[in-house]
Amino acid sequence: MTSITSVGQFIDIILNRTSASEVVTTYRGHGFVEYGLEPSIFRTQLTRRNEHILLRELIAAHPEDFHGDTSALEILVRMQHYTLPTRLLDVSLNPLVALYFACEIVKKRVPVRVNGKPVARTREMDGHVITLQVDRARMRYFDSDTVSCLTNLARLSWDYKSKIKTSEALVAFNETTPIKRLLHFIRQDKNGFLSEIEPSDLDGVFLVKPKQNNKRILAQAGAFFVFGLTEEIHDDNPDGITVDRLIVEADAKRPILAELDKLGINEKTMFPEIDRAARYITGSLSTGDAASKLLS
Repeated sequence: MTSITSVGQFIDIILNRTSASEVVTTYRGHGFVEYGLEPSIFRTQLTRRNEHILLRELIAAHPEDFHGDTSALEILVRMQHYTLPTRLLDVSLNPLVALYFACEIVKKRVPVRVNGKPVARTREMDGHVITLQVDRARMRYFDSDTVSCLTNLARLSWDYKSKIKTSEALVAFNETTPIKRLLHFIRQDKNGFLSEIEPSDLDGVFLVKPKQNNKRILAQAGAFFVFGLTEEIHDDNPDGITVDRLIVEADAKRPILAELDKLGINEKTMFPEIDRAARYITGSLSTGDAASKLLS
């Protein structure tokens, strides 16, 4: 597996890759190579079982923030923005954005031997940039019926979700109580939705291009994978998604972040909210070059 030590090397690798016209290429960065391609809602049993409660609790507490959202997708995107666990996995169409996130400093206690004795030491971990090439058949837009089916699973209780059997025939599947309940929620998005959900769609993972009406989505050239009953994308996933990885070594992260900053990829541009901009500007005062730019 190739290791990345500079932005220039990374750009060369990306530019020399080829992809077919029927494929959409997206990128995701992890600060630790052991992180999986798994939405945050599925990372613990507690959040998985209480997804429908988390959604309602946040809306109940801050209804004004969700006032303009007209679909379950828009609600989940906003929840993701506020770091609440969702069944969305965010990716970028810009590889440099993924490289920025792959350079997150992640530290972990690891066992080592000192003078022949086992001890624990804190080490910075390698990150990676993941390239996900998606067949266009696996891509949907924000107003897709399939996307509405998958995102509205978030409103369904764990008891109902656990009873969904996608192996059933189409007619019998749509006559089950969990699917009738799911249809009720879908029709809150689309009141003319027909009483027919394709069972295999609920097992799927689809790339979604959302509305570009969110500052962070715009800044990060963002898109999302929306997950149905499948909980993770694996490297050997055969269903229209090809996964490849580039390692970002721990000791290269800070130099790469400095190079990305010169290209305008930094905390202030990736997170356009005022609190993140303020943190970046304050941090910039610790370096002479950045400070002189800010004060000139």
